[in-house]
Amino acid sequence: MAKVEWPDRAESRAEMNATRTTCPFCLNGCTSGVEFNGVVHQMHYFTDAEVNKGRLCPRGNSANIVLDHRDRLCRPLLDGRDTTWSEAEALVRTWLAEVKPEELAVVYSRGRAADEVRRLHGLAEELGTPNLACGHIEPENCFNYRLEGVRDAGLADIESATAMLLVGDVFSTSPVASWRMLDARYKDRKNRMVVVDSVRTRQAGFAHSFVQVRPGTEPFALLALAALIESGLAPGVDVDRYVELAGVKRQQLEAAAAMLGPAMPGFVASAMHTGRVRHPAFHSLAGQLVARAGVKPFVGFRETELPSGPMRFADLRRKMAEGSIKLLFWTGGLFPFSYAELLPEAAKVEHIVATSIFRPEPPVRGLVLPLTAELERASAGRSYWGEVERSPLAAPLSGTRQFGRVLEWFGRAAEKPEAAVRPVGAADVVAMAARAVDAARSEAADDPDRVPNRVLLLGEKKAIGLRGFHDPEDEVSVNRADAERVEVSNHGYLMVKSPTAEREFRVRVTDAVPAGVMMVGTNVHANRCLFPLEKDELTGEVTVAPTPVSVEKTESMPVASGENPSVWV
Repeated sequence: MAKVEWPDRAESRAEMNATRTTCPFCLNGCTSGVEFNGVVHQMHYFTDAEVNKGRLCPRGNSANIVLDHRDRLCRPLLDGRDTTWSEAEALVRTWLAEVKPEELAVVYSRGRAADEVRRLHGLAEELGTPNLACGHIEPENCFNYRLEGVRDAGLADIESATAMLLVGDVFSTSPVASWRMLDARYKDRKNRMVVVDSVRTRQAGFAHSFVQVRPGTEPFALLALAALIESGLAPGVDVDRYVELAGVKRQQLEAAAAMLGPAMPGFVASAMHTGRVRHPAFHSLAGQLVARAGVKPFVGFRETELPSGPMRFADLRRKMAEGSIKLLFWTGGLFPFSYAELLPEAAKVEHIVATSIFRPEPPVRGLVLPLTAELERASAGRSYWGEVERSPLAAPLSGTRQFGRVLEWFGRAAEKPEAAVRPVGAADVVAMAARAVDAARSEAADDPDRVPNRVLLLGEKKAIGLRGFHDPEDEVSVNRADAERVEVSNHGYLMVKSPTAEREFRVRVTDAVPAGVMMVGTNVHANRCLFPLEKDELTGEVTVAPTPVSVEKTESMPVASGENPSVWV
């Protein structure tokens, strides 16, 4: 890809008109564009776009907001105070010289392009540190787990489908792909749609069969479904036991299996959201096992695709807690203050260097470096449907720097390809299921239904919203039975207390969530803090799972919490 040279930002923006690129905010591969009117950017929609046909989700529609946002960071910060690039560079080089390789940790997350991640792998090898980890610990990253014999779904598979299985809230995760699914759904009277989820989302209304499972038990229902489609696929699957754990009827799954058999062309699509999935790797592989049984392609809908690092994030977290990490370089989105439990651990790190495109509010400790936004640089990567190249929609904001220039402070950082993903077999999934059954038994002992005013809190991804740019997400969805139990009415108020945070919400009474369950949006930092980080017993990885919380009726209106847009970069 040719190097793009930009003149002064204001001068270059005046010359730009209806620039276009592939939207970087998720992997749908939509064509996005802006027009600059001399003062601000305005969204432009390209009706000739192959994937999105001129449509964009709420997140894609926020490109102009990101480019012109008043809180864009354009000067390095040291402990919340402005500093210069030369002082920042001198500090980094001094701190780097003071630590041993084993005392340095590098973390990358959402916002880093594929070539930048490869350079970070090369940097870690050059510096001799084993502490390189992927900090994108959202459940969706477990779509990196791949099952042998399952191919990726393409747009043609969706458009020609006569049978489709949607696991989780696929429509909210991929609004652009959902209209293609609905077109296929109504194009052929023989088309069949099966939805497996713990919540009755709007996509359930389009399903021929809605299989509502207990929260976090989707993999058990999927494994049983795969065994019913092809009995010899995974020996050892106890269908009746898994049906019981999922809280569904065997007849439901038998009817779904008849719809999803090999004779019906189609696909399997899955989505995993923060606070909705108990065992994300198991969840991903169980959906793929259904695809393999039904001889169908698979697509896991997510915002980004980041490879695992040489070190598991759980192990890095332990090292931080022990105080053995002296210098932490965290680049990309979801810097530690987005994960509530990392705050005390990050406090034990002597020096922190982070990157952001927004000014942190409230200020954070350490050095925060302003980088160009994804929309202001060229990159290459993958969408669900193939390889893509992205061009900048705007000149870099004055005062920001390209990621590569900052990386040079640490070393030469030649690219090093990440290790190839090793596909797993059906027997591995069955073995994982056996361990999950043991974990389910121990979780049953802490059933929130056994404790007064205790419920299970789930997370909801609302149309891929941006933190603070759209709805404040100050509502909690409450089942009618629970509302009566705590004596709260629709539009009343509840205080929700988790092991890591508490927040007051306006109540929305609904039948979408089952009794004993409440749900909040997780696009905003204040809500994410309610979900503690947990260790997945099946993989040893850190995850953000549904969590038991206590609720209490209050009389006051929730106070709008200040959002920290710097956690999205």
